[in-house]
Amino acid sequence: MSKSVGKLLGAGSAKAQRFASEKEYLNYLNNYDTTKVDNAYKNMASAAESLSGTLGNRPDYIYSVDGSDEARQRMEQAVYNQAVAKFEPEFETRRKQLETRLQNQGFSPTSEAYQTAMENLEKAQNEAYTDAAYNSVIAGQNAFSNSLSDQISSAGFQNSARQLPISELASLLQNQYSGYDVANQKYLVKKGSDARINQTQNQNAAEQFNFGTNALLSAGQGLASLFSDKELKEHIVRVGQLHNGLPVYLFTYKGDNEPRLGLLAQEVLAVRPEAVDIDKSGYLKVNYALACE
Repeated sequence: MSKSVGKLLGAGSAKAQRFASEKEYLNYLNNYDTTKVDNAYKNMASAAESLSGTLGNRPDYIYSVDGSDEARQRMEQAVYNQAVAKFEPEFETRRKQLETRLQNQGFSPTSEAYQTAMENLEKAQNEAYTDAAYNSVIAGQNAFSNSLSDQISSAGFQNSARQLPISELASLLQNQYSGYDVANQKYLVKKGSDARINQTQNQNAAEQFNFGTNALLSAGQGLASLFSDKELKEHIVRVGQLHNGLPVYLFTYKGDNEPRLGLLAQEVLAVRPEAVDIDKSGYLKVNYALACE
């Protein structure tokens, strides 16, 4: 619903500004310095171009890792040697004790009982060697797996560190306008403004008709409120004047080549503010019945 500018602001010195927030935003965009942001994006684009030529061979990135076989061998040898160093003296002691006991029992080294006892001791010792070898292999495999895990962690850290500057730049550039962003925002504002103008022109075309200066004076009482905002018009030429001093203009609406005669709402506002309304679209309309009194 339109509202009378005269009623809102008072007669005589009434002035109106439409879509102030839109104009302020455009003014902000026009004065927004994008130099630093644009330079940052330019540097990133240059780096991206350089990196794109080395995608197949980038020594600063780790694409594959392997566990250390040397670590596996060292662990196997260490575990095996530790086990052997522990059980060999024990078996040597057991051998001497067994020999002494068998001799005290009257068994000669060539007897079947003597040799069976010694073979059982040797069999137990061989099993100890086998267990030591098996445990050393398991330990070596674990060492290899641990070294592989360490290599993966190290490679992941190095690759993440390589990406860190890019992530930091992206974070710093968030909510910062580049030249492209500003241009796009200005386009969107202008697009919205053009849409309103087009809608207003279509609405006004159904209401407005050609009339001369005399017709304007004589038929003023019968005219409805018409869009007479200066910003909707172009090719404005003064051709006459009403009895109350308001100038009459020949003009065309923007986007419409049909010549028309009428008043400028901004000028009517200074003389007869009660005859001026602000339409819901934000543009000024003139009640010609009141303006021509």
